[in-house]
Amino acid sequence: MRRKTSYEDFQVVCTPGRLKNWRRAVTYRMRDRLRKDVADLVVYRLTAPCHAVKGKKIAFVSDLHFQNSRQDHKILACLQRYLQELKPELLLFGGDVCSDADSLEFIPEALKKLSETVPYALAVPGNWERGKSWIPAARWKEIFSAGGFEIAFNQLLEVGGFQIFCADDPAYGNPVAPEIWQQDKCRLLLAHRPDTVIALDTPQTAVFDLALCGHTHGGQVRFPLIGAVFAASIYGCALDYGLFEHRNKKCKMIVSSGLGQMSFPWRINCRREMVLIEFV
Repeated sequence: MRRKTSYEDFQVVCTPGRLKNWRRAVTYRMRDRLRKDVADLVVYRLTAPCHAVKGKKIAFVSDLHFQNSRQDHKILACLQRYLQELKPELLLFGGDVCSDADSLEFIPEALKKLSETVPYALAVPGNWERGKSWIPAARWKEIFSAGGFEIAFNQLLEVGGFQIFCADDPAYGNPVAPEIWQQDKCRLLLAHRPDTVIALDTPQTAVFDLALCGHTHGGQVRFPLIGAVFAASIYGCALDYGLFEHRNKKCKMIVSSGLGQMSFPWRINCRREMVLIEFV
């Protein structure tokens, strides 16, 4: 039985007061859905923070929880079509690639189906990857590399006009945000869960432009007028889904509903999705 996430689970300091720094600007009902298939294609058109990324596109997916099922392969085929059509410069993956160790042998081939459609594919670990202490980070790097992805743990990388900090998971690692970002780059924070973003939102932390997260599955079960009734976060459903804006800094956060399931094998009123970000 999955235990509830609490403040004591985290290696980093995280306080409820920091949540007040963020406001939800786009809800689940307000999302801009370009395509509807086994997984939706949801787009966010954001003002380019620097000239280097104006007109560029990045794709973000998370929480695949791959088990080599027929449904999983349908999801991959759907994502392939989206990526081949849209041709984003980057594909970013937010962690939780599978749900059990029996599926590990299938992961490289599954990831290849996505990485082969884009110039560069980058991933961060989720709580599933980091929570399995018998699988070291070096082994995860081998698995993702075989699938055409680079996976990074607490690293700051430069890709084209983007500078990307790949945050470790706070429950099993110790994410420490960079002290300095390059001002002429689009500064991305790639994290498995939105709680990581809140944990790194301190007066000492340098400002990033956009954070991309998953983990919550959008609540997985949503009710009309109510929305999600549970999300795997120390903040409950406050960060379950959508586009969030910082009240004091010029930074945004997108929380995706992801692709797979947790705890039970179905979703109710909560669609799977791939996120496309267009810098206009």
